[in-house]
Amino acid sequence: MEERKEGRYGLPVALSTVIGIVIGIGIFFKAKPVLVASGGNPKIAITAWILGGIITIISGLTAAEVGAAIPEAGGMFAWIRKLYGNKIGFLVGWAQAFIYTPGLVAVLAYYFTVFMFDYLGTSASEATKYLLAMGSVTFVYLVNIYTRKGGGYIQTTTTMIKLIPLIAITIFGLVSNNNPEPFGMPAEVVTATTGNTLKLVGLALVPIMFAFDGWMLVGTIAGDLKNVKKTLPTAIILGIGVVALCYSGLNIAILKVFPAQELIAQGGLSKVAEALFGGNASKLILLGITISAFGGLNGNILVSTRVPYALALEGSFPKSEYFSVVDGKSEQPVRSSWLMYAVSMTYLGIMWATNDPDTLSNIPVALFFFFYLFVFYGVFILRKKFPEIERPYTAPLYPVLPMLAIAGGVYILYSALVGGFVYMLVGIGITLTGLFFYKEKK
Repeated sequence: MEERKEGRYGLPVALSTVIGIVIGIGIFFKAKPVLVASGGNPKIAITAWILGGIITIISGLTAAEVGAAIPEAGGMFAWIRKLYGNKIGFLVGWAQAFIYTPGLVAVLAYYFTVFMFDYLGTSASEATKYLLAMGSVTFVYLVNIYTRKGGGYIQTTTTMIKLIPLIAITIFGLVSNNNPEPFGMPAEVVTATTGNTLKLVGLALVPIMFAFDGWMLVGTIAGDLKNVKKTLPTAIILGIGVVALCYSGLNIAILKVFPAQELIAQGGLSKVAEALFGGNASKLILLGITISAFGGLNGNILVSTRVPYALALEGSFPKSEYFSVVDGKSEQPVRSSWLMYAVSMTYLGIMWATNDPDTLSNIPVALFFFFYLFVFYGVFILRKKFPEIERPYTAPLYPVLPMLAIAGGVYILYSALVGGFVYMLVGIGITLTGLFFYKEKK
């Protein structure tokens, strides 16, 4: 076997990459849903944020072994195809194409418009928000379909901006004394939540994992790292730990500005920013959040076409020859892009009809924890069935760590079923429809 070449990057690059992958725009619109799911109990909410970070660290350390051992294009669906066969791998890709990515695109487009109107200081009807969200999705898809580097320029510009409002609100909120008892709550909340901690933490974890989404990608950087067996786990533990600390800090900070019940009643970060920074400065913070949301929308659209395109290239997608066509000028898979545009717009229409963006935003991430369980168990398969495969990184504390990752995934999946049973069933149903369209490769 050819000896693996030493990677180029050390811990600083690995650490910044992990933080950049995991930290996202979800933190800015999941604070209220987490408080609601926690029964208005801020102690349960913060506990859930901390536990979410721990579960993400364990999951990242586990899944990184699979990602590092199977460095194939397509990410998770390629890993599962290698471990469980073509049909199961296709179903993961199908769910990623028709549930996960378009679901995230729809949610981010909606919240981009919410943040934009907060920044402008004007109210808007739900119809106006959704129509503007649809226009935003159309614009970003056009940029990504018909320009070679337009989407990449947008992503580069917006990536670092998302850190500015997060850091500013956290620092100024923590030193604020607007609400000197951030963990205080009315007696009726204490009574209602006593004895239900395990259930409420689980329900709160579902929206929290949206904010941590992206951790599954951390293992893909293994091939580029120096001393990967030490550097990667250190970067995962420290990187996700920093993200968890930032998320928990932000939520404590906003609780120091307004009590939990007031945050639930008014929602959003616009009032928090105004209370902390005043008129003009708060506008800058809200502008940063709005730009960050647009960057998140662009990032998801940027990668949305890759899975159907990859499935079409291997011949397992319906009309594979049609959807594998790449435009000569833009070098983009135009037909796959338009397919994903149509699915994303359909999701926006469903969100508009149900008027339940928070629950619908949880479903793609929660449903994918079912597939994450396949990845976690895949560590056992790798060790037993593929002992000869090159492993630049192995999960520490085997077999305890993969078992803990599986336990955490089951807990989140169960909580998602409790909190959104019908939506989860619909998601599972859409996934299974892939069986009718699957084409066995010749």
